[in-house]
Amino acid sequence: MPHHDAALTLVSAHRVPPASERSLHEVLDRLGPSVFAGLLDADGTLRYANQAALRAIGSTPAQVLGQRFEATPWWQSSELSQLRLRQALVSGARGEASRFDVRIATRSGDTLAMDFSLLPLFGPDERVAWLIASACDVSARDKVQSQLLLTRHAVEQANDALLQVGPDGAVRDVNAAACRLLGLEREQLLRLRVPDIDTQIDETQWPQRWHELCERGSLRFESSVHHHDGHEIPVDVSVSLVTSGDTSFSHVCIEDLRERRAAERRIRQLLQFDELTGLPNRQLLFERLGATLQTGAQTVVLVLELDRFKRINDGLGTHIGDAVLREVAQRITATVRTIDLVARSGGDEFVVVLPTSSVPPMHTAQALLDGIARPMAIEGNEIHLTCSIGITTAPADGDNADTLVRRANAALHQARLLGRNQICVYAGAPDDEDPARLALETALRQALRDEQLELHYQPQVDLVHGRIVGVEALLRWQHPTLGRIGPDRFIPIAEETGLIVAIGDWVLRRAVEQAAAWQRAGLLPLRMAVNLSARQLLQPDLARRIEGQLAASGLNPRLFGVEVTESMLITNFDQAVQHLRALRALGVEISLDDFGTGYSSLSYLRRLPVDVVKIDRSLVPDATAPAEDVSITRAIITMAHQLQMKVLAEGVESEGQAALLAANQCDQMQGYWFSAALPAAAVETMLREGRQIDPALLGRRSRERTLLLVDDEENIVAALRRLLRAEGWRVLSATSAEQALQLMARHEVDVILSDLRMPSMTGVELLRRARQLYPETIRMVLSGYTGLQSITDAINEGAIYKFLAKPWDDEQLRTHLREAFALKEMADQNRRLDREV
Repeated sequence: MPHHDAALTLVSAHRVPPASERSLHEVLDRLGPSVFAGLLDADGTLRYANQAALRAIGSTPAQVLGQRFEATPWWQSSELSQLRLRQALVSGARGEASRFDVRIATRSGDTLAMDFSLLPLFGPDERVAWLIASACDVSARDKVQSQLLLTRHAVEQANDALLQVGPDGAVRDVNAAACRLLGLEREQLLRLRVPDIDTQIDETQWPQRWHELCERGSLRFESSVHHHDGHEIPVDVSVSLVTSGDTSFSHVCIEDLRERRAAERRIRQLLQFDELTGLPNRQLLFERLGATLQTGAQTVVLVLELDRFKRINDGLGTHIGDAVLREVAQRITATVRTIDLVARSGGDEFVVVLPTSSVPPMHTAQALLDGIARPMAIEGNEIHLTCSIGITTAPADGDNADTLVRRANAALHQARLLGRNQICVYAGAPDDEDPARLALETALRQALRDEQLELHYQPQVDLVHGRIVGVEALLRWQHPTLGRIGPDRFIPIAEETGLIVAIGDWVLRRAVEQAAAWQRAGLLPLRMAVNLSARQLLQPDLARRIEGQLAASGLNPRLFGVEVTESMLITNFDQAVQHLRALRALGVEISLDDFGTGYSSLSYLRRLPVDVVKIDRSLVPDATAPAEDVSITRAIITMAHQLQMKVLAEGVESEGQAALLAANQCDQMQGYWFSAALPAAAVETMLREGRQIDPALLGRRSRERTLLLVDDEENIVAALRRLLRAEGWRVLSATSAEQALQLMARHEVDVILSDLRMPSMTGVELLRRARQLYPETIRMVLSGYTGLQSITDAINEGAIYKFLAKPWDDEQLRTHLREAFALKEMADQNRRLDREV
């Protein structure tokens, strides 16, 4: 502003002031260039104004001297300021000093916030001779105070609990969310220290925790905090070190994990227990039975199946059938001991495990037979049921869970052949001696030799744009005389006999050849997904052989994927993960199939090199599903996205299911609603016709834009993520160029914001690689290093769209990123229009 640079000069009226008045002028003249100063008569008439004050309003001394002070131009912008001045003049005439904030006008039309003082000066007669007016510009102070107030409001209104903690562990400041979380008033919280709040930190541990924070700059961990009522609350804690001069403190953000933990418990409940009966499901059955068998003690397994249960569902309705199953579960549980395991393995089949029983298993089986045969009164219907039971004993009939249950099923099959309502004990005849099974094995060998096997392909559809983005290759067997034989019949035989290796190789070869043919035909790119068997996954040269097939066919590895199940990984986890990582390094997509029916451990999933989580059909809700079912599906989708994985829902059989999945941000789907598995020619026709989901069904969901942050300093990445949290973008992050390239291989990235100086590969080199591999991306540099030549070269050749300097201005950075996304959106729209034309 002009008055800040003005030199102070002595300005008087048309008379020469006496010596005492000149002395006052000299004093006012030395107050400084940013101070407005003046001399008034006791009645408030302006007699002197320094040059800074005059230049602020663009006036000469003759224009203002001799006027009443409140009538001068300084005071014309605010009636409130004029009122306060008049009050001060009255007080000054009485010999009282005044000081207050005012708004003073300038010749530019702006107003300045000023700290104004009016001081009386007494003459020899003890009467007020002069009034000295001075004002200092405090606009900057007011701006800082306003900004601090806004910051305080933001902190106070945050949903997460925020605390400021000193080096001694004492709480210095808190927001309202922290008070609500801990059930304390603000004054109570400010009297506490970290060991009083955090259940896992005591007085002796705090100094070490502070030292660790000072070394690393930030900490992130899970803990629990004390509530005022006495219970503990699980929390996620993020701590950042804040340093200003010689002062340091920690900024602590605490997220309440109770809702997330409840959702995880609900997921585990659904994944391990049958929702209808509350009994352990098949997955938990095999887990617990396996643990029991490891003890080496004699263990009896009974497989129980209801006789002709289908007639109840068909005749009385599935709701009556469900009530019957619940009643059967209660009767079985009441018949056996509390230490025995009762599970529902599916449909109307139940399994009972009797560890080290002194009661003969036939007695228990007969009691179960009698208990089920008692009439059931359900909703006014008297229902009569019988059941059949097969029995095996470990270790005589097998030493692993799968063998025991399978052989108990064989005994159950024999009981049904005997007329049902029977008990059969496994007779010890191996499956190899089963004539029907042996015939099927022989036929399978011939089918592989005579090309009776074929692949069908089920489309996988993107739930953002509605178009087909991939297919899953599914094996089919059309026997010349037996007709179509289901995979559930011949795949177990193939696995047990080892034929699965040869069949798996055939499937891989045919699927790659078909995908390559579609690629050569110029069809829209789509990924071919192939299911691997457990034996294939453990082959030491799996990745090398797949790489060879991809190279020989010319198929882009990014258009190929493999699907595995969790149960396949359990036997040799480390080796399986190593092979999957090798495939992923080629660009092959890794999918975890049937999520929700295996072990589904959340910590286990985090360790797997997985790109796509496939939700099992049992966890795909419809629009009419209960809210808790939808919440579970949404929780799985959110969990997978947080682990930077896509989600594909399988078994989608209705428009309502598809719409609900799209609304809850599921990425892809497959199922009979869109298409069953089809021969290659039918799929090609579908692709050429451009079949897709009606965009109106997906209209509620917009394209999720993706930003990739790359910086080898984790605190920079964390700061950028916090800054951009409210923008609504999907934000991926990497701390090295190699990790960034891996993310770009697995995710569709729109904008890349990279640091310049990183180990092993610079930001410029990374963005050059990105331009070659993903030319549609918008690439930007954010760096404190200004090596102009390399940056200029990269900009000129199109590798870099824009260079931004550190430290950055928050609003400018957000603006540049919004512009980049707008540019990418426009380019994408142009490409879509080109394809449509």
